[in-house]
Amino acid sequence: MSLKSTYIALLEQVLVHLKNAKLAYLRAADIANQTEDKRYYNQQALLRNRFFQTILSQLQRENITLDDLVIRNFNFDQLLISSLHKLKASAIEKCLEADTHLQELYEKIVALPVEQDPFVGQLDTIQDAIDHSQSLLPTYQLTQKN
Repeated sequence: MSLKSTYIALLEQVLVHLKNAKLAYLRAADIANQTEDKRYYNQQALLRNRFFQTILSQLQRENITLDDLVIRNFNFDQLLISSLHKLKASAIEKCLEADTHLQELYEKIVALPVEQDPFVGQLDTIQDAIDHSQSLLPTYQLTQKN
């Protein structure tokens, strides 16, 4: 696979996972009890949407149109069906899982000899969110058990 093909394939995967992460954060915001938590989750969803738009612009610079992308025909019901075993996971765990997948994809992109500007900042934001989610996880697990 050529460098350009690998790059485009990774960007498409990032788009899928950004959309998934955005939905996970919106669900977490819906069920959060604290106003501060709701605000944080909504902000993270907004950031994932901005990242999505940036990646889409990057693909357009590579002369890839929305019609050419797999994401255009992506069926989120398929994602739900493929992840039924994860339904018992808390909202924060789903956000953490989505961001972990994104981190792996961004690290692959950053390893490529391509322009790094949009990706490094997004990766840093995702890593910060992972750290934040991991710090909140014990608190959420305690409240779920009670």
